[in-house]
Amino acid sequence: MSNSMKLVIFILSLFVFIIGSTIINMILAGIPATQSETGLLPVISGYFNIMFSTMLLYLSQGYFRIIYTRKVMNKLGSHNVIGKYPIAPFRIVDRIIIYVFASLSIIFPLFNGETLKQYTAWGIALLIIFIIITEILFKFFHKTMKILVTDKGIAIIGFDPRLELPINANYPNGSGFYTFDRIEGFRYMKKKLVLYQTYDLGTITINAPEDDIKRIKGLLLKNHVPESRLNK
Repeated sequence: MSNSMKLVIFILSLFVFIIGSTIINMILAGIPATQSETGLLPVISGYFNIMFSTMLLYLSQGYFRIIYTRKVMNKLGSHNVIGKYPIAPFRIVDRIIIYVFASLSIIFPLFNGETLKQYTAWGIALLIIFIIITEILFKFFHKTMKILVTDKGIAIIGFDPRLELPINANYPNGSGFYTFDRIEGFRYMKKKLVLYQTYDLGTITINAPEDDIKRIKGLLLKNHVPESRLNK
């Protein structure tokens, strides 16, 4: 996915984050106990709002990516599927930015010299619950993601929950549709093909049986994607 489209999707998901946070605040405003200036419940509700809104942020990004990929594939019209393959497991670094984002409200007070209070302990407990839920969601959504090799390009479909910022940092096997002219080369490495995108937009790794690998290599070469024998 291009950096410009990443920016559009990030802005849309940021709107979802803001709207979701506002709605939660409105709901909590109707509960008198959460509006008290003292007590534990207002602090817990504040932590909950941040973490729930963060979850909306990365889930909405995944939803918008699905819409974008489907739209691109529909524009291409009919296409023949050469093969369908699972993607590699998500790395811990793929969701660390989500955990950092959700934990900022807990970490900042500690950096300011505050000691670990009861309020902070509740925040840490909620953060642990948030991480557990996110890990479960990542395992579930990973199973939905597949690499489709077609006669018009490579599609990575399914729900991609990874949070992408509009910066020059890209996840491998990012969801989207990649035409052959956006692939500058590929490399064969022990029952897998590693495809390198233009502008260093992240690699696509296809793990497949040997016969499928040969067929995909032939398709890539036919579409003028050169094979690289050098490390990248």
